[in-house]
Amino acid sequence: MRFCVHSVAMGLAVAFAASSSALAQSETPTVDLTVAAGRPLRVALDATVRITGVGQAISASLVDPVYSYDRIVLPAGTPVTGHVAELTDQSKLTRVRAWAAGNFSPPRQVVIVLDALVVDGRRVPIDALATTGAERIRRQVAARSDPPASEGRAAKTERAVKERVGEEVARLKQAEHDALAAIKEPGKGDRIKQTLISKLPYHPQYLNQGTVYSAVTRSAIPFDPVGSTPLAPPGAMPAPDSVLSARLTTPLDSSKTPRGATVTAVIDKPVFSENHELILAEGATLEGEVTFAKPPQHWHRNGELRFLIERARAGSAQESTAMLASLYSVDVSADTRIALDDEGGAAVKNTKTRFIAPALAIMALHGSMDQDHHHLDNDGDPYDLGKVPAPPTSGHWGARGIGGFIGFGFLGVGLSQISRPLAVGFAAVGAARTTYKNIVGKGDDVTFAADTPIQVRLAPGKSGEQ
Repeated sequence: MRFCVHSVAMGLAVAFAASSSALAQSETPTVDLTVAAGRPLRVALDATVRITGVGQAISASLVDPVYSYDRIVLPAGTPVTGHVAELTDQSKLTRVRAWAAGNFSPPRQVVIVLDALVVDGRRVPIDALATTGAERIRRQVAARSDPPASEGRAAKTERAVKERVGEEVARLKQAEHDALAAIKEPGKGDRIKQTLISKLPYHPQYLNQGTVYSAVTRSAIPFDPVGSTPLAPPGAMPAPDSVLSARLTTPLDSSKTPRGATVTAVIDKPVFSENHELILAEGATLEGEVTFAKPPQHWHRNGELRFLIERARAGSAQESTAMLASLYSVDVSADTRIALDDEGGAAVKNTKTRFIAPALAIMALHGSMDQDHHHLDNDGDPYDLGKVPAPPTSGHWGARGIGGFIGFGFLGVGLSQISRPLAVGFAAVGAARTTYKNIVGKGDDVTFAADTPIQVRLAPGKSGEQ
C-alpha cells in the first residue's frame, strides 16, 4: 500500500514538473526566424570562372553572416551554389568605346541566380538574383580624430587608452571580416595575367575568383522559431560611441544626390544593451540626410559626400527615436580609392601613379614621330662623305609598340610596327585619352549603391543628444 501511495506521489510530482516546464515554455515569447524576400546575400566566388554560356554552374560562399531578428541564421563561409541565368550585351556606347580601344569582345553583363545553400551538410533551396559584382572589396574605416587642445592630461590619457582598445578591437574585427576575401581573392600575378588577356582584341570573359556579389532574395528563407531575447525598455538607445552595422537602402552619388536628400539604411546586425537586452533587431530602420555633396570637377578634382543618421525606427509602425551617428566604415572595392575622414565624410583620393600612363603615352608619341637621320661615325662610308643622303629612321620600334598598346591594345602593337602613320595615330589617341582621363577631365564620383554595407558610429555624449 505504501508503495502504491509513493508511486502515485512520484507520478504527480513528475506530471506537475512537466506541466510547469510546458507552461514556462509556453509563456516564453518566440519569434519566427526568416530571411525575408528582398534581403541581399553577399557572396564571393570560390574560383575564377570562364563564361561559356547560360546554365553554367557557379560556386560561392557567404562573405558576411546573415542575421534574422536577434541571431545568426547563416554563418559566414556558408557554401552557395547557383548558375548563369542570362548574358546581356552592354550598351551600344560602351561597345563602341571598347572597339575604339582595340577590344572587339567587350564583356557582357552576367546575371547569376543562386539556387541553394549548404547548411550542416543539407541543401536548402533559395532563389536569389545577382547582377553586378565588385572585386577587391575592402572595409574603409574613418580616420581617427585628434583630441581637442583644451582636453586635460587625464582625459587625454583616458581617451588614448580607449582609442587603443577600440583600435585593437576594430583590427581584430577587420581581420575577421577580410579573412574570407583574402583567401578567395586571386594573387597579383593572376590579376596581371587577366589584365593582359583583356587587352587582346578577342578574348574570353572571366569572372574572377573573390568577386563579391549582392544577391537579392526573391523568396523568403524560413527557419525554425526560437525563444526571443528580452527587449530593452522603449526608447532605449545604444551607448555613445557605439558602432552599428547596416546596409544602405538609398543609393548615393556625389553628382546626383543633392544636399538635404533623405538617406535610409537597415540594421543587418542586432544591437544589444550591456544586459543583453535587444535594443534594435535586424531589420530596424535608420534615417538621416545628406549634409554635403560636391560633384567632381575638371582637372581631376574628385567628388565628396557626407551624411548623418538622425533617427532610428525599430519597426515600420513605431515612432522613431532621435540619435546622431556618422559614417564609420564602408565596404567598397579598393579600386575606387574611397577614404573616410574623422567626421565620416567620403572622398576619392588621387594617386601619383595616375601620371604614369600619360607620361608613357606622350614619350611613346614623341618616339613614334622621331625621324633621326644617320649620324656621322667617321668610317668613310658614302653617308659620311655626303655623296648619298642618309635614310631617315621611322621611330624606335619600342616606342611605337608602347604607343600602339596604349592606343589600341595588343592589336595596336603589331599594326604600329607595320605602318608609321598608324603608330603615330595610335600613340596620339593613347596620349589624348590618358591625359584627359587622368589629368584634364573630371575626377571620380563618390558612389554608394543600394545594399552597400556600412557602419555608423554614434556621437559621443548622451544617447540621442542632438
